[in-house]
Amino acid sequence: PRSTLFPYTTLFRSVLALLLIAVALPAFVNNYWLRVLTSIAMFAIVTQGLNIIVGFTGYHAFGNSVFFGIGAYTCGMMMNAGFPFLVAVTGSAVVAPLISIVFGWPLLRLKGHYFAIATVALNMAAQELIINVGGRTGGAQGLPLPMTDMAPTLLYVSIYYTMISILFVATLTVWWLSYSSFGYALRSLRDNEAGAEVMGINTRAMKTLAWALSAAFTGAAGAVWSFQMNFIEPASAFDIGNSLKGYIMMLIGGMGTIFGPLLGAAFLELLSTVLWSNMQTGHLMVLGVIIVIVVYAMPRGIVELSTRLLRR
Repeated sequence: PRSTLFPYTTLFRSVLALLLIAVALPAFVNNYWLRVLTSIAMFAIVTQGLNIIVGFTGYHAFGNSVFFGIGAYTCGMMMNAGFPFLVAVTGSAVVAPLISIVFGWPLLRLKGHYFAIATVALNMAAQELIINVGGRTGGAQGLPLPMTDMAPTLLYVSIYYTMISILFVATLTVWWLSYSSFGYALRSLRDNEAGAEVMGINTRAMKTLAWALSAAFTGAAGAVWSFQMNFIEPASAFDIGNSLKGYIMMLIGGMGTIFGPLLGAAFLELLSTVLWSNMQTGHLMVLGVIIVIVVYAMPRGIVELSTRLLRR
């Protein structure tokens, strides 16, 4: 029936419209703003990944940046071994979820703040492992990636379109989760895990798969970031600030929504860019005050507030 198909067709058209706008933007901005747009897309991917494990499943993974770093180093090592860039990005999107499954099987037995602390510890452990292993990872000295012979503008545009493509897939995945039985199973875990288990849902498998999906997108974003930077080192690749920033973006946009992570990433990244470019000192303090006001005024995010206003 048309009423059943309505949410599917409307949301798909909305995602498609946003994609067309994003594809056209490079023709109207300079290289500086293209890099800002690329950064927005990257954080939107990270936030969508968090949205899957936090917003849908209810497991607060504060150390999800471990998969960003794993994706970055996987891409760097594969490209140094002679693999093309897109193959390396694909490899990162495979390696990160595999590692999440290995560690998620035991770690996802934990709940609440215990799981959150465990993810932070996992991020720290991965960073120390990269530093001490050395060799192909570069250790504490960092890992250079092969230089490209593309012109700077073409390089920026290529990286931007790669980020946008990953974001499009991530958003479609969250859209699918919003209406699929798998997504309903994840939300049942978030609301009442014991009740979901009684109803016959394999809770351990569901939340492990959710974390794997989250890791895949986060790892892919880290891979493209490493190619953009052309040089990576453990502190920046495994920067837990990426997870915390994504968490704030998810809260601002709307946790558990489809477009919330996109709106939150755009709002916070554009705001921080404008403040940083216009205020030499004190911009972080002003940004923090604005974030507190926004979260207090919109406790359920921009999406929920916009929906309520439109209904009125």
